[in-house]
Amino acid sequence: MEVMKVACLAAALACLGAPLAAQSPKPVEPVTISDMRGMRFCEFLLIYEDHVDIYNTSASDGCPEDLWASMDTAAIAAAHGAKAAQLNGPHFWAMDEQTVGFGETADFGGMAARYAATLPLAALGSGKGADPYQPYVSAKLQTMVFEAGKPVYQLVGPDGGIYILNAYGEEVQDSDPANLATQLSPAEGWSFRTETPAQDLTIEGTSETPVDMVGDDLHQYYTRMQDAQ
Repeated sequence: MEVMKVACLAAALACLGAPLAAQSPKPVEPVTISDMRGMRFCEFLLIYEDHVDIYNTSASDGCPEDLWASMDTAAIAAAHGAKAAQLNGPHFWAMDEQTVGFGETADFGGMAARYAATLPLAALGSGKGADPYQPYVSAKLQTMVFEAGKPVYQLVGPDGGIYILNAYGEEVQDSDPANLATQLSPAEGWSFRTETPAQDLTIEGTSETPVDMVGDDLHQYYTRMQDAQ
């Protein structure tokens, strides 16, 4: 079973091959998910000759550990007419509510997941995601809400720009993103911190209003706060 550890490919919708914008050639609709802080999710990548379709479990029945461990990527690829399949996850959301575009539901070895995006094949790259601490632009439908009084995990860039953690992986010590303060090795000029906002924080992006993003050295992804309300 081939498993990637890129924290949220569909979450950032362009995490792999950061300069390449995600597309949605299949119909998607806005889906709002609440009470999702710490929610476990997984992703399936269906690799075709010239593109990669991404399916995400966040708006379905979740990602049970025993079922995830039994996944057969060769069987998944054959069932979907793909050249190959990869697994990405599990990961855990860092926000409290999210509205994101999802499409059709498909079955993957008994686990349901919804279509999230299509990437050019070149976006798959090495499978390790974007270069750490190198900001990029991502165009996607996504609204994230971080509730007041709860921790928000931030990367601060050399220009003072603040980027908010979207999701984290199993590598995070004790499943507490605050521990990234000692786990990360930020590039020069970058730093990690945890803040607790006094008011709800909302970050919104669309294909017409792209957002700036950045990845850390554990391949977790953050969205810049200039679009925060």
